[in-house]
Amino acid sequence: MVIAKQSNIMNTNPIIYEPFSFEKQTFKCVSYTEKEFIMEWTMEPGGKVPTHTHEFSDEYFFITKGSVKFTVDGETIYKKAGEELLVKKDIPHSITNDTKEEIAVNVKYSPCADIHRMFTIMATLNKSNPGSSVNIMKYFYLVPLLGLKSFSTPQPKFVFLILTLILTITGKFSGWNKLIEKFK
Repeated sequence: MVIAKQSNIMNTNPIIYEPFSFEKQTFKCVSYTEKEFIMEWTMEPGGKVPTHTHEFSDEYFFITKGSVKFTVDGETIYKKAGEELLVKKDIPHSITNDTKEEIAVNVKYSPCADIHRMFTIMATLNKSNPGSSVNIMKYFYLVPLLGLKSFSTPQPKFVFLILTLILTITGKFSGWNKLIEKFK
């Protein structure tokens, strides 16, 4: 099943549709409504998304290129172009490109649950600091301060708690509070 583009887009803020990169991955919003958020996502060889959960959304993957290694609730699953996978909310999962070619995946989150806000923040930060890992740290710093539903939670949970503490301290000392007004 191919994920179709939506015609009833909630917001026409153009920055959300600009692709941004993070480590060996590139993300591009295709469309979003309150009910769902759809993106195109690529990952270079050797790329990995560590184990995490999505508290607010189910995640549906449709592989468009290559072979993708998923680990879902401890089980390893390989999916190739033309295949799909649904990961329900709160289920721990990771994604790895252990091949020698780029993989491409259409991903749908349902419901949208503030994912559009994450893409707006990340695309904006990427303009001044392209591809920087600091951008995702700033996003996670801003989530509680802006009252957003977090996109994902690293697992195990104690790791997330430690990261949150580190980001809180880092953000305060690095002047990231000035970003609150920018993204309200």
